[in-house]
Order: sequence, then structure tokens, then C-alpha cells
Amino acid sequence: MLAQAKYDTRTVSDAVLPAFPGDGRVSCGGMPELSICEDASAWDAFVSQASDASLLQAWAWGSLKSRYGWRVARYFWVEAGHPIGAAAVLRRGLPGGLALNYAPRGPILNGRLEQWPVFWQALRDRLAQDGGTVLKIDPEWTTDAERVVLTDSGALPSRHPIQHQATMLVDIRGGDEALMRLKESTRRNIRAGVKQGITVEASEGSAAMDHFYGLLQETAAREHFTVRSLTYYQDLLNLFRERGQIAVYLARQQDRLLAGAVMLFFGSKLVYLYGGTRADAKDLKPGYLLHWRAIEDAQRRGCTTYDMWGVPLDPQPGQRGYGYYVFKSRFNGRMERFIGLYDLPVNRAATLTIRLAERFARAGQPEFV
Repeated sequence: MLAQAKYDTRTVSDAVLPAFPGDGRVSCGGMPELSICEDASAWDAFVSQASDASLLQAWAWGSLKSRYGWRVARYFWVEAGHPIGAAAVLRRGLPGGLALNYAPRGPILNGRLEQWPVFWQALRDRLAQDGGTVLKIDPEWTTDAERVVLTDSGALPSRHPIQHQATMLVDIRGGDEALMRLKESTRRNIRAGVKQGITVEASEGSAAMDHFYGLLQETAAREHFTVRSLTYYQDLLNLFRERGQIAVYLARQQDRLLAGAVMLFFGSKLVYLYGGTRADAKDLKPGYLLHWRAIEDAQRRGCTTYDMWGVPLDPQPGQRGYGYYVFKSRFNGRMERFIGLYDLPVNRAATLTIRLAERFARAGQPEFV
């Protein structure tokens, strides 16, 4: 379970070393200040409990991306010795000593929207020191008021989303009461899975990820989506396992592997990140029991919400993603639409160049970067 580390003012604002050149802090003349965080427990303790918390701002996610072509710096916005905002920023180099920055599902403001203008100014100054051109952000914000806060600070809508733009959130509070809130057909499929002798195991072991990866590859070939190397998923497992935030779920009937899923536990959320099912197991509908077992485990960890991850913004029959939208909708959650991806100019001239290039880029499916 996620350790709730006590926030240490000295560790975060005074004793840390910067991830980028410079002194690591930008003073705002008596206002809150920008500080690099190098304490994983302090970071997750704040970010995971924020109202706009996201798994993609977790410590382990930044560490994962740092193994695949990005540098990561984690910025706290500190007031009176306590964090009131945060942004884990990924950096990828561009020609000429410039850099593209991306804060996946950031910033995290925990409802303190009024802090964004000064937070952004300090962050912009810091990124500019390191050759930043543009900061791309796609926070888990959903309201017009939150959108206005960004646009008033100079943010421009980006043409091509990076992450999914909508999700399905399921209320899992109340033990068995959560089961009764599911659709009747879902409860029936869960009971059928038990009667058919399907068992579900949760594991943090590398062998479980190996088994899951085979399912993922088979599903990807059938549904026409791209998967990464096995090493990537093993790295994901290892990094989140260090934080006690991951489990691989495998559903079997006797010795026959039917389905699998990678689940993350972050703060009060259970997050469904990846899934796969054997083509010849679809009639058994093993996913229903598998997801319910994950929900039960999440309840024991104190989670109250199940984030089933991406769904199409406007789901229509025949549309790519409609099938998993139908599956996720059967857990009777609410669909949440995010405000989307925005570009914040760090270097205005370079930002215009990048946005012009993206105008002619082929729009791909949302994907993790």
C-alpha cells in the first residue's frame, strides 16, 4: 500500500538538488517558490491525495519515462514550507540545444487554481534556462473555469492529443454495496465466472508480467493497436512495485490462461492501465470477474474510485474503441471528459514553429509518451 510519508520542508525546499542546471529554486519575492523535489515519498504523498491527482504524475511514472528518452524534473510549488502545487515535467532534446517539455496530466493544483499564474511564471522561467520551447499540459481538469485559467495564462489548444481525453470513473465505496451498483448484466457475468471455475490471481512477480505480455500481444494483433517491448512493461512493474502501487491480475480456468490486466493503486484510485483476453475465451467473459477481484483488493487498500482509463470522447458503434467503451460502461461509472492538451509557450518563436509543424503532422491515436 502507498506509504503516506510526512512532508519534510527541509527535504523538499532546502536540502534537494536541482535536476536541471541552476540552483533549483525560483523566488517570487515573498510569494510561494518553485522547488525541485527529489523525495519520492513526499512527492507521492502530495500528488496522490490531490483532487486532480493523476497516475501519470506519480513518481514511478516519471522514473519509467526517464528510461525511454526523457529527462524528468519534479517541481513543487511551496508555500510556508508546504507544497500547494506540483508538476512532473518530462524533457526531450531538440536540435540546437532546445527542448520539448511535457507534464503528463499536470499540473496538480489540488483546487488552488488561483496559484497557476504565478506558478506558471516561475516554471516558465525555470524551463527557459534549460532551453525549453513549449510546455505541453493535459491536466485531469473538466470545467470551463479550469480551462479559462489556462487560456488566460497564454495556453493554446494543441492539435493532437497525447493521452486519452475521457475516462470512466466507478464509485467503489461500500464493500458489497459497490457490487450492487454495477449493472445487473455485469453482476450476472461475475457470478457466472465463479460458477465456471474461473480463478483470479494478483501478483507483483515478473513471471506474471511475462504471461500478461503474451495476452497483450495477442489482443493487440486482433484489435490493431501497438504495444511496447516486454522490457518496458517489466520496467513499469519494477518501478511501481517499489512504491507498492501495482499488481498484475490473471484469470484462469484450471491451467488455461484466459485474461489479464495491469492495475495500479494510486492514492484513493484503482487504475486500469492495460488489459488482454484470449480470443477463444471471450464467451466465458473472464474480464468481469477479474475486474471485480481487483475492485475488492482496491477496497481493502482504501480506494474509493475505479478509474477505468481511456474511452472515446463520442463513442459510436463501429468506431475504434467502441468495444472497450461498452465493456467499461457496464460497470455503471460516470464518463468524465477532460479539457484536452494545451501548449504553453516557453520560447514564443520556437513554440510557433513547433505548432506549425504539428499542423501538418498525421493525427495518431492517443498514446503514452
